[in-house]
Amino acid sequence: MLTLVQWTSTLLAHLGVVAIYVVLAAEALGIPAPSEIVLLLSGLLVAQGRMGFVPAVATGAFGSLSGATVAYWLARVRGRPFVERRLQSVFHNPDHWGRLEALFLRHASLVVIVGRVLTGVRLVVSYPAGLFRMPLPAFLTASAIGALIWPLIGIGAGWYFGPRVMQLLRTLHKGEDWALAGLVVAGIGAAAWWRLSPRWRRTGDGRGRRNQIEGD
Repeated sequence: MLTLVQWTSTLLAHLGVVAIYVVLAAEALGIPAPSEIVLLLSGLLVAQGRMGFVPAVATGAFGSLSGATVAYWLARVRGRPFVERRLQSVFHNPDHWGRLEALFLRHASLVVIVGRVLTGVRLVVSYPAGLFRMPLPAFLTASAIGALIWPLIGIGAGWYFGPRVMQLLRTLHKGEDWALAGLVVAGIGAAAWWRLSPRWRRTGDGRGRRNQIEGD
């Protein structure tokens, strides 16, 4: 972990905001890259006055969008065998592919936006979008939103924690980030389910009102 932090610090020292672009573009393309670390350290540089907040966020968003667009077109042009090789560790069951396709057909923009923010999902979310031929304008719009949110969160956290960033990175290294990620995923999932289930809400509200009336 410390070696990775040192490597990222050196990369930022030599390349500046270009390092943010390279790391986030690689990650969006499906190459494991330390985006959390580069964003947190960039936020620390912002807090120290050595990097501008807006250029750092904009560069990160552009890098993520660039990598995502390349991944989208690779999947769209090369087809399912290529995507299956990229995602075989995630979707190794044919039923999973059917569910994924159904999810994209119904909620593609939401999946791309949320996926662009979640650790691990960022590496692969553009491939099914291209495979299932999500319309390019919708993909670019959703990706741009998610690509902007992620560096805002990461760099903003680095700026907020300032000198405590190294302590934060040590905390993340201990695995406590997975608990936080689980809470975030659960919150997003609950919000999305609530948002996308108007029929259930109407039924539930109706039952609640009837019970209240009958109780009165």
